[in-house]
This record gives sequence, structure tokens and C-alpha cells, in this order.
Amino acid sequence: MSTYDIAIIGGGPAGLATAMYAGLRGLGAVVYEAEAFGGQLINLYPTKPVSNFPAQPSLPSRELALRLAEQAERFGAELREGRAVEDVTPVDGAFRIRGSLRRDEARTLVLALGLGRFTPRRLGLDDEERFLGRGLAYRLPPLEDIRAKRAVVVGGGDTALDTALSLAEVAEVTVVRRRDEFRAFAHTQDRFSEAGIAVVSNGEVVGLRGDERLESIVVQHPDESTVELPADLVLVSIGQVPDLSGSEQWGLGLGGRRVEVDSAMETRIPGVYAVGDYASYTGKVRMIATAVAEGSTAAAAAERHLAAAA
Repeated sequence: MSTYDIAIIGGGPAGLATAMYAGLRGLGAVVYEAEAFGGQLINLYPTKPVSNFPAQPSLPSRELALRLAEQAERFGAELREGRAVEDVTPVDGAFRIRGSLRRDEARTLVLALGLGRFTPRRLGLDDEERFLGRGLAYRLPPLEDIRAKRAVVVGGGDTALDTALSLAEVAEVTVVRRRDEFRAFAHTQDRFSEAGIAVVSNGEVVGLRGDERLESIVVQHPDESTVELPADLVLVSIGQVPDLSGSEQWGLGLGGRRVEVDSAMETRIPGVYAVGDYASYTGKVRMIATAVAEGSTAAAAAERHLAAAA
């Protein structure tokens, strides 16, 4: 069993930034990530360009995730990818962390859980499973692997528009949205408008058609009229269903999708901090840049906590 100054659970931007800043302060840090380092950046939309992070215009999500992990390692953090945490128990002023393969101890703890593991929100149609991987997808594949000529993106948020803009480089694209307006940043909407991509508004996908592969979708409008759109590829981008199951069973007494923190990112438990999407406070803006800043704050607070306990 190893002992660390700071253990970080979650390897998204917030967790990796915390590890980097902890290393800068000379703290021994370990990061646990159940899936791949990068969080949503790499597990949900690895090819999506990140345009809202300073000094990194249109950097692919996968590349940003890799850079964050590399920088955390460079400052001495131990990264454990594919290692889910099964339990955390307070023990004599420290925290015992149990995973599937080993147990460790840490003097401070940072929860960078995001919104947990994600399952793509589905359309809820009978044929959805049949066409999955046969023209229907929930994540944009590498553009060089796409052979489709006609693509449809379902959704109206930032990810949907970014997906459509990327797809437009290799296919003819139509976006289907349930409302009459998009729910995306103004900059993203401006880029989308300039691209001249076709839009079907106030439409809900009610049918999938095809034999061996998906060939078209049926879209219904509020007046119950329908239109059939031919499509070789349909990207569903209507959100994700978060899953934080398991963490509420840890011996910390912190449950729910988010936890309240103070200005030092500390929870109601001394020495336990939360950053990224899992942390909540008045006026919070949920962006990558915010998550990185919270990591810096949490690392500084952890250092003060350790100094006071020495």
C-alpha cells in the first residue's frame, strides 16, 4: 500500500490539472481514472475540436486530453488509467482508497468525478439497437473512416453543431433539431450559419428505415406531418445520461450528482475537495478553463491543509 499527499479520483481536465498543480507544489499525487484519461474529452467526443480553451484554437479533444495527462505526469503525478475506485474510507486523518487491484492511502482527497460515467441519450426507437454500428452512431468516428455521402446529425447543442461542422468536411449534412433555435454558444452558431448546413427545425426522429444498414430516418413535426430524410450515417447528439452510482456508497457521506464547495473547493469534510462538473457553487460556469482553475485552487488548499496538519 502506497501513501500519497493527494489522491485525485477522476482523470478529466479538472483532475489532471489538479495533479499538475499538486506536482508544482511538490506534493505526491496519484490520479485514478476508470476509463481513459481525458474524461468527456476523450470518452465522449475525441474528434471534436475544442475552441473555447485559451491559446488552443480548434485543438481536437483527444489531443488536449493527451497533453493534459502528459503535463500531469511531467510534474510527477502517478496516473492509473482503467482503475476504478470501489471505496473510500476516512482513517485516522487520512483516506484509504480501495480499487479492484490495490489499496492506497492519501492525506487529502480531490473528487474530480465529473458527472460520472456517461451513457448516450438514445432516441427511444424500436429499431435503434438493430442499426447501431450500421449507420447509427452516438459519437463521431475519425473523419478518415467515414464513407457516408449523406449524414444527419440529431441535436441542437454545441456538440451537435461541432459534429455537423466536422462531418461537412466529408459529407452532405442535415441537422435535425426539436426546437426552432439552437442551444449553443453564439460563436458556434455563427460558424454553423456560415457553413450553410441544412436544418430541419421542430422535428423529432420517429422512425429508422433500412435493411442491412440504415438508409433513412422519419422526422415528425408538431402538426404530425412527416418527412423522410435519406442518410448513410446518423449521429445522435441529444445529450448524455450521467451515472455516479457507486460513489454514494463510499464512506464519505457525500451523495448526489454534485457537491457543494467553498471558495477553496473544499467540501464539508476537511481535506476533501471537489473540482470540475462534480463541484457546485453559486455563479459557476461549466467550462474546461473553469475546471483547470479549480484544480489549481484545490491543490493550493490541499497544500495548506497538509501544512496545518504537520
